[in-house]
Amino acid sequence: MQFSVIENTAVRVSRISFGTASLHHLFSRANRRRLLDTAAASGITHFDTSPYYGYGLAESDLGTFMYGRRDAFTVTTKVGLYPFGGAAQGAFGVWTRKMAGKLYSRLSAPEVDWHVQRASDSLDASLKRLKTDHVDFLFLHEPDIRLLNAGEVLRWVEAEQSKGKVRYWGLAGLPAMLMPWLHIDHPLAQVLQTRDDMVTRSADFVLERGRQLQFTYGYLSSRSTHDPVESAVDVVRKALARNTSGSILVSTRHLKRVKQLAGFGQ
Repeated sequence: MQFSVIENTAVRVSRISFGTASLHHLFSRANRRRLLDTAAASGITHFDTSPYYGYGLAESDLGTFMYGRRDAFTVTTKVGLYPFGGAAQGAFGVWTRKMAGKLYSRLSAPEVDWHVQRASDSLDASLKRLKTDHVDFLFLHEPDIRLLNAGEVLRWVEAEQSKGKVRYWGLAGLPAMLMPWLHIDHPLAQVLQTRDDMVTRSADFVLERGRQLQFTYGYLSSRSTHDPVESAVDVVRKALARNTSGSILVSTRHLKRVKQLAGFGQ
C-alpha cells in the first residue's frame, strides 16, 4: 500500500481508506470483524466512521477491531449528525430501528445539532466506543455554515486538541456545503473530506483555492450513473491519479471487493 501525508497535518494515511457507513448491513458481528480484518490485511490503515453510522455500531466494531493495536491505524470520526434516539445496542437494535424508519422517516433521519456541549458529549462517547483516547481527525459532519456558531466550535475543537483528544479537525460533506467555508479560508476547513467524480470533477473547488485534495469519495458510485461499463479498476486508477496527495475513501460489504479495491493503492 502507498501512503500520503495529509496536507496541513503530520498524519500519514493509506492511499485507500475504508468507510464504515454500510458496515452495519452485515448482521453478524463476526462478519463485520472479518471485513475490517481483511481491509487491514490488504494494507488499508485509515478508517472513517461516525456516531451516525449504524447508530454507533460502526464505531463500536471499529474500536474492538483496533483494540491493542491502535498505533497501527488512523481514524476519523465526526460530530454534528447524530442517530435519532441515541446509540443502538447491537445489530438487532440497528435493524429494528432501520425497519421502523421505513415506516416513519423521522426515525431514520439524523438529528442535526451544532451545540458545543452536544459535540463534546458525542466526542467522549465516540472515544469510548472506539476504545481510544484520541482520534486523528474530527470532522464536522455536513456543516451548514449558516446554522452553527463557527467561532465557538473552533474554540471547542482547539480545546479538545490541547487535551489530546483530537489531532486535527476539518469538514466532511458535499461540495456545495463546503464551498462557503473554503471561500473564506475558515480555520475549521483545515482538512476536507468531500465527494468527487471523474466526470463533473466536483472537488475542483478545492484545487481552485490552491489546496490539495485530501479525502475524496464517490468515484465508484458515480460510475454506475455516468459509465456503468467502465471497470472499477479503471475508475479507482483514475481517481488515484486525480487525487495524488490524499486518500480515496471506499466502502464495501464484500471481502473479495475490499481486497480488490485495496490492491489499487499498491
